[in-house]
Amino acid sequence: MPELKIENEKENKLLHRKELQYRITFKNEPTPSREKIKELIAKNSGSNKELVVVDRNLQETGLNEVKGYSKIYKDKESAMLYEPDYELLRNGLKSKEGEEGAQ
Repeated sequence: MPELKIENEKENKLLHRKELQYRITFKNEPTPSREKIKELIAKNSGSNKELVVVDRNLQETGLNEVKGYSKIYKDKESAMLYEPDYELLRNGLKSKEGEEGAQ
């Protein structure tokens, strides 16, 4: 099971979200997927997995460690308002079918 260590947590009241910088260590396992990282963050922060937006993850070659940055929104409407479309697609908050139907 990957281990999550939150290095920095900041409350952004203007954008209705919490911003996290974290480090995930994993041994004898593949690199955690974006979905797995969302689950870890939601479990450790006591929030809903659907409100977590994983922004970036960086893994240095040869290390069993990922450094990342994520945002936890207060509600889905705030995430839809402030996040760019590509982030919403990556994190499963928006689908391509819905995007095409809106045009």
